Amino acid sequence: MKLRPLPLLHSVLIALLLGACSAPQTVERQERISPPYQVMVRALGPASVSDDGFDARFEFEVVSPLDLHRNSLVQELKQTITFEYEDGSTRERQLTLVEAFRLRLEYVDAARQYHYRIYAGQSDRHSMRGMNDLPDDVTAVRISRRVFAYVANVVGADFTDAGFAHLPRNEDGTVVSEIPEKFNSNYQSKHVTRGSVANSGDSLGLTYRINYRLVRNSGDGPQFVVDRGGGYGVVEAPAVVWVPDN
Repeated sequence: MKLRPLPLLHSVLIALLLGACSAPQTVERQERISPPYQVMVRALGPASVSDDGFDARFEFEVVSPLDLHRNSLVQELKQTITFEYEDGSTRERQLTLVEAFRLRLEYVDAARQYHYRIYAGQSDRHSMRGMNDLPDDVTAVRISRRVFAYVANVVGADFTDAGFAHLPRNEDGTVVSEIPEKFNSNYQSKHVTRGSVANSGDSLGLTYRINYRLVRNSGDGPQFVVDRGGGYGVVEAPAVVWVPDN
């Protein structure tokens, strides 16, 4: 089916979909044999969901049977947005981002399990706004975020004081950061996307997924789901608070 062009004037949401493609250099990940660690993803309060988007925050804990000697939790985010039109056509856009959170060893428990967390006061925020600015002939929007979280060493990144950074790519170049300026604009306005990832092949990590679907003018609240996509660890889905538009 022929895809419809999107108007250029709807900048808030549409800007998230733009980005040039590149062909990253591929290098082999540095691996060692080790027991798998587990990544725990926990919601910080309920997710706020409305007809114009969503907002949810998460915290992390990494539990390992050995001292990992790794300084960061790295996330590879892949997002797909699908627009559905009243004539039955669709249009799809994607973005990718590699980001890092500084890890700190919090304690070792009685079973000699090492517990790591990201810096105190830091959380992972997933949000989206701009549904109300879409053309009238867009009847539904689907947003799918797939996040792969794992432990690695990050060198040369421009971390914030709270220990967060955007990275140009993952270790083997299979995921490259391709995002517009308005995606996490607060970080991009004050920091540079730089640095490299090493020692990321110790374990399979954990994949979790965030899905949002809005059927416009349906009278129902939008659907918002967080689930575990695979790997070692646990994902706790947040409760959802629907905030109707004024």
